[in-house]
Amino acid sequence: QDTWMFPNILLLCPEAARAILEYRIRTLDGALRNAQEQGYEGAKFPWESAATGREVCPEEIYGAQEIHVTGDVLMAFEQYYRTTQDQKLFREDGGWRLVVAVARYWCSRMVWSEEERCYHIRGVMPPDEYHPRVDNSAYTNAVARRSLIFAADIARDFSVPVPEEWLDRAEKLKVPFDAELNYHPEYEGYSPGEPVKQADVVLLGFPLMHPMSAEVRRNDLETYEPVTDPHGPAMTWSMFAVGWLELQELQRARSQLEKCFSNITEPFEIWVENADGSGAVNFLTGMGGFLQAVLFGYTGFRITRTSLRFSPALPHDTNEVTVTGVSYLGNKLEFTISRERTRIRVTGCPRDPPAAPLEAVLEQSGQRFLLREG
Repeated sequence: QDTWMFPNILLLCPEAARAILEYRIRTLDGALRNAQEQGYEGAKFPWESAATGREVCPEEIYGAQEIHVTGDVLMAFEQYYRTTQDQKLFREDGGWRLVVAVARYWCSRMVWSEEERCYHIRGVMPPDEYHPRVDNSAYTNAVARRSLIFAADIARDFSVPVPEEWLDRAEKLKVPFDAELNYHPEYEGYSPGEPVKQADVVLLGFPLMHPMSAEVRRNDLETYEPVTDPHGPAMTWSMFAVGWLELQELQRARSQLEKCFSNITEPFEIWVENADGSGAVNFLTGMGGFLQAVLFGYTGFRITRTSLRFSPALPHDTNEVTVTGVSYLGNKLEFTISRERTRIRVTGCPRDPPAAPLEAVLEQSGQRFLLREG
């Protein structure tokens, strides 16, 4: 839920997003026990969770190896913090304790490679479930790095000393990169052309926003699109669509997004996990991925440390798009995007006391526009 459903809920209903994070806080003690039982410090969130935070996945391999979910949980906390600046969740309601626990887990999960002079994370299953027990999953390591960077950032915001260990591991954790082919191998030893089950490395660009050039982003998409299982889970194609929209490749984005529709079943148009009708029914991650392709793909919304960025890419057969009810820093916003212009309207400031006015800033010119209600 943290990767696929949460971002849509956050942008449109931050109160519901907070409730999701409160659930993670309530189950933190179970996550602490999960890590302890595997011999690690901190908190390891379960692959499948229930009331206690203990692992309830019926197949042990996923709960034991798909540890990236712990980083996904903290990424949701980061997105919420950047979007709302709700410090109470962290200072008073248990969020800071969770941040520290996740950072401690990642530090304890890393091992130092004297040969490469960097940290490794070994024996994991990446989002691509066709490859268990690999070393240095690009996605897993990148989300671990992001966890540590956020933990350090929020510590500074709260005037808490930042453990040197967090900074050292974030800086020296290996995220596989092939400089010759100019792309990210999915894991240590991956060879181009190996089949993968679902979106994995393409998630580095979004939602992780891992630093890379447009050329590397394109190479990652080109490398993994043809080898991703066409019968894989529905959310995969949404993330390829988002990637192509970043590069303004509208037709390629559309062709990927249309693949999602083969996972919709009649008569109630319910999404299923796999295009052949197998797997989970009412597959929420598939729906969440599709919504993100619309809400974060065609609008280009990106939640950053200091702003809500947007870079629209309208479909060829669409003249105008309106997105209403977007929440950012206590303001409700309406975006109307056409080929000629973009209009941003503040439709309300429900926060008490009222939120500070926002500014719209044009990146290229630096021109600023004050946004007031109405």
